Amino acid sequence: MKGFSAVSITKAVCAICPDIEQRIANGAATRCERSLWWELSACVLSSQVAYPLASDAASAVDLSGYLFEPDCLPDLSDRLNAILQQPLNGTGRRYRFPCARAKQLAIIKERVTDQFGTLTALLSELENPVAARNWLVDFAPGLGPKQASMFLRNSGFSYDLAILDRHVLKYMELTGLRSENSKPTATMKGYRLDEDSMRGHARELGFAVGILDWAIWIVMRVAGAEQGARA
Repeated sequence: MKGFSAVSITKAVCAICPDIEQRIANGAATRCERSLWWELSACVLSSQVAYPLASDAASAVDLSGYLFEPDCLPDLSDRLNAILQQPLNGTGRRYRFPCARAKQLAIIKERVTDQFGTLTALLSELENPVAARNWLVDFAPGLGPKQASMFLRNSGFSYDLAILDRHVLKYMELTGLRSENSKPTATMKGYRLDEDSMRGHARELGFAVGILDWAIWIVMRVAGAEQGARA
């Protein structure tokens, strides 16, 4: 990233981390069943979609109550598809992949209900964050390691998993934690290798890796916007 040194970026990241820790301490993350389903659906819906649009779509699904109610409806996929087909939040914007994501969310709801009953129970029974992420990656279609890690962090379940999005990977290249222009990690094994590098870096800086990569996401987005404005 031209115009920004690894030292200056890392300094900015470390300056933000305490603010994120304070936000968490003040209760930024909640774990009621409804909020858990909102977070999970937002992670599924954000794949290849801008997060603000995915957030609006998750809120539309949330209003229906279909995901957090106790039973799994037999026609859930069709019901969710109908919701995602509609203009969102009164803006006229439409979600890009209504049918595919509706099917994924319906399958996740069915599997969670069959095996655990609720998402709350899932997180209670799978107390180890790695085990929880593995279950989500294996049984929740639409959730890769990045999205599953994001769900577990945003729900307040664990801050010991890394969300390796493009901003964090760019930071890793800038700071030498990862080879420049490396391909995105396509396997869980590759993801874990990069995550271990980030976790060691976070430990050296004195923060949990889930806090550090959150701060990195903020700083790298701002740096990218400033760089674009200069161009």
